[in-house]
Amino acid sequence: MRNNLRGLSVARFFFLVSGENPTLPFAEIEAILESEGHAYSILFKLSQVLVLESDPKCVESIARRSALTRVCGLFIASCRASVREILDSIRRADISAYISPGENFVVRVRRVRGSSPQIDKLLLERRIGEVIFESVKRVKVNLRNPEKIFFGVLSDDNFVFGLKTAEIKAGKFRKRSRVAFSHSAAMPPKIARCMVNLARVRSGDLVLDPFCGTGSFLIEAGLIGCRVVGSDIKRRMVEGSMLNLSACGVKAEGLLVADARSPPYLPRRVDRIVTDPPYGTSTTTLGMDVADVYRNFLSEAEGILRGGGYICLAAPKRINVSRIAEEIGFKHLESHFMYIHRRLTREIAVFSI
Repeated sequence: MRNNLRGLSVARFFFLVSGENPTLPFAEIEAILESEGHAYSILFKLSQVLVLESDPKCVESIARRSALTRVCGLFIASCRASVREILDSIRRADISAYISPGENFVVRVRRVRGSSPQIDKLLLERRIGEVIFESVKRVKVNLRNPEKIFFGVLSDDNFVFGLKTAEIKAGKFRKRSRVAFSHSAAMPPKIARCMVNLARVRSGDLVLDPFCGTGSFLIEAGLIGCRVVGSDIKRRMVEGSMLNLSACGVKAEGLLVADARSPPYLPRRVDRIVTDPPYGTSTTTLGMDVADVYRNFLSEAEGILRGGGYICLAAPKRINVSRIAEEIGFKHLESHFMYIHRRLTREIAVFSI
């Protein structure tokens, strides 16, 4: 879908993403666009910045679903990070297409990973504001409640400039981490949402987590409109999931005490599986070898998923879950790696059937 844009009404957009992982935020955006049916073409990437072409509704989808995107907006210009080039590129842009006479605005500039330290960020904001004043008559600055926010990002010695249209607050995910029932091995809500998105879920899909634990994946899938069902071999975890789903206003179609090695699900009924099986660090594998846990689970999952279904799962990097899944018959689509501590680097892998 990267370049399927011929004949469509498209615009250019920029996205400032979280810096906590180098690949997951970009992969999440692409997965959301694919699952929501937005054709797109990636123009370029910088550290924590993505610029692409797509239809105008793509920002709404990303703002509604993404966990690792911070700011979305209409792309206006980009250039090397020198004050002269920045101001010249903005002068060449048609600023009147983004703000009208009588409207008010503010300019904000964000610096990524210490990029371009020679540029005074506050001075640059003021100089850009002066260019906007020159370009459009009778506009005003409003620092507290502006109608328009022009947003620039300094990254990799480049500058990207646009009109901010959406901001995603991480606070809602932090709030969901303070749930009624918790466990040290629970997946953080932000990463759970990201993994749900990587599974290319669509509203109305039936999403299964056969190692549901505290219910993190079921909550995030339910909040974006999926039907959810979960199971865990431990009754205490299932009861905890029930408490957490209820606290978040998500109603599961089923929460069962069941062994993922012999799951009680009808064949070819599940659209997506998103899960985090036990690794044997802070969760028990009931004496099984960790690789065997994944092998047995994936063997059963192959018969549960509908054709065209996806699995997104987390696994310790050392077991090479991609090889295990491919031996069973899954197609490996992508993997991302998260360093947790010296004993665990987590692989987040996506497979299709």
